[in-house]
Amino acid sequence: MKKIWICVVLLLAMAGMARAEDKPAASNAMTLEPIVVTPSRVAKGLSDVAASVSIVTEKDIERSDAKTVPDALKDLQGIYAYDATGVGAGGTINMRGFYGGMSSHQLVLVDGIPQNKGKDKLVNWDLIPINNVERIEVMRGPASSLYGDNAMSGVINIITKKPSGAPHAGVFFSYGTYATQNYAAYLSGEFNRFGYYMGVSSRLTNGFREHGDYENIQVYGKFDYSINDDHNLKFNFDYSAKTQGAFPWALSAAQIAQNRRQARPGTENDSTGADKFSMDLTHSWDIGASSNLDTVFYYRFDGMESFYTSGSTQSTTREQIEAENTFGLPVRFTTTAELLNMNHSFVTGIDLERNDFDYEENNAPFQNRRGAPTASYDVVRNMVGPYLQDEIRLLEALKIICGVRYDWIKFNFDDRRLPSNSKDKLMSKVTPSCGVVWAYQKDSELYGNFGQAFRAPTIGQMFTYGSSANTNLLPEEATNYEIGVRHHFNERLMTSVSVYWMKINNEIWYDNASRQYQNYGRTFHDGIEVSADYKITDPVSFFGNYTYTRAVDDSDGAFKNKFLVNVPINKGTIGMNIYTDFGFTAYVASTWVGKTYIDAANVDVLGHYNTLDAKISYKYKWLEVFVAAYNILNKEYNSSGYKRGRINYFTPEPGRTFEIGISGDF
Repeated sequence: MKKIWICVVLLLAMAGMARAEDKPAASNAMTLEPIVVTPSRVAKGLSDVAASVSIVTEKDIERSDAKTVPDALKDLQGIYAYDATGVGAGGTINMRGFYGGMSSHQLVLVDGIPQNKGKDKLVNWDLIPINNVERIEVMRGPASSLYGDNAMSGVINIITKKPSGAPHAGVFFSYGTYATQNYAAYLSGEFNRFGYYMGVSSRLTNGFREHGDYENIQVYGKFDYSINDDHNLKFNFDYSAKTQGAFPWALSAAQIAQNRRQARPGTENDSTGADKFSMDLTHSWDIGASSNLDTVFYYRFDGMESFYTSGSTQSTTREQIEAENTFGLPVRFTTTAELLNMNHSFVTGIDLERNDFDYEENNAPFQNRRGAPTASYDVVRNMVGPYLQDEIRLLEALKIICGVRYDWIKFNFDDRRLPSNSKDKLMSKVTPSCGVVWAYQKDSELYGNFGQAFRAPTIGQMFTYGSSANTNLLPEEATNYEIGVRHHFNERLMTSVSVYWMKINNEIWYDNASRQYQNYGRTFHDGIEVSADYKITDPVSFFGNYTYTRAVDDSDGAFKNKFLVNVPINKGTIGMNIYTDFGFTAYVASTWVGKTYIDAANVDVLGHYNTLDAKISYKYKWLEVFVAAYNILNKEYNSSGYKRGRINYFTPEPGRTFEIGISGDF
């Protein structure tokens, strides 16, 4: 309750500081040439991009009532997103056939700063405040030639809100199923050469699964200072803290039939406390009319203390303490020049990062009572990654984009409890890419690309996951080919199609039989992604997409040509948006997910399912109210599963839920 009162005080303070003003309504016109940053690390028009890219705007986030980044992305083609916790604390994103359970294959950035943790390359989605998001850029396909390790299935770049104009503020409150409460407030403005954006948010809920109570609070800010016309400073910070009850884990079919909301037996006294602090400082220097130098320093701390029960009784409870410090220094130089009568746009730079992960584990058979130590590690991961990319304009409508990067990664593992286990691991890789894009008519392009990618094993997979760890793991390597088209039939109808083929060597997977991480050998991922947006009239528009994913074992073994587990083969979404001049808006979306296999032999299946979500809102001047409903048809479905022995385990998802809310912009 103390955190709630902190939020209320901040809401009132921000509202009192802001000047009341009516903001102009956003245009309903379809944006034909959006600007994106992710594909080249500098701002480019979408027509210059030789890759499959989607943009989720602030308006898209508001209309869908997304509470986390996975919520905002779940309706996109090429993405399968879900959250089994029912509280927004355990979001998982699957891109292009890579299951995101205990690790991920996509690089996640916030304003260009990496967010994947060194331990498992996962992201605490619930500790990225969605209220602070201006837009999300999703680039599908390997991007290691520009971003290095982990950008194998794509890049998700979350771009936060910027200071804007005269001082203004906003407040938000909602209440929903499972006693879920959301609070948020912000204050933004500019004064001479100084701009600011500050916000606070909090979420509390009892959760879908039993013993899953959850509470978080987030404070964030962005400050810009223009020194002069050539030099600019930007400073961002973000602090988040959360407390959570038992992580629900998967249940057997019998347990789900008994009570799909139950937590795994024995975890009723489990708890987790986690906090995150991040900051970054960017200096931008405009060198003449055609060159720019950006130097960034960033720091991130991820801490966690949890009481985790691995079996069905408290005698198997462990106390886990984690502290992860990450320091980074990316330097990027961009310039344009004319060489051999052709225009070139160069992007070059180097990424430096140091990750220090400290882990302790103790027996804790009785809650909050520390027992004998069972593990004590420190792992340092150092990374150096220089890169170069050149965009060559052969003709006004034809461009070639080629790049290359060298990554050097070294792990130093120090086992404080068993020093004989300590060791160093060194990995390096050169990853090239090349793409071509042809703007064959206004706002329509054909593109194709080739790229290689790699992904080093995580700290956990190699060292810190106990008996599941495997220090002999090899890095994953991928070769990808893709062709696609973005076509505007007219100002009302826009479509996109992409087809890709990706071959992976040494893909890492958790083997339930041996209970250890292993290299699969060869796997093959290919697929088709289709999307369309059609505006019938100015108030009414439709959208839809379809994804076919074939991710199979390509090694010479018993499971050759078998589908990989927990990767939906088919997925589709259709939806409608309604905007009116008198303040009424409506959103409805239905998503269908096809069958998924949960075992390597492809015998057991996770059944297909469909969900229906909707939101209606009404805005009058500065005040807006809304009602939202999720899984309206109350489907009982499972989002993932696995087989252990003869028993199948599944992760149940919530049934029908509701939310009502109110917000104001002053």
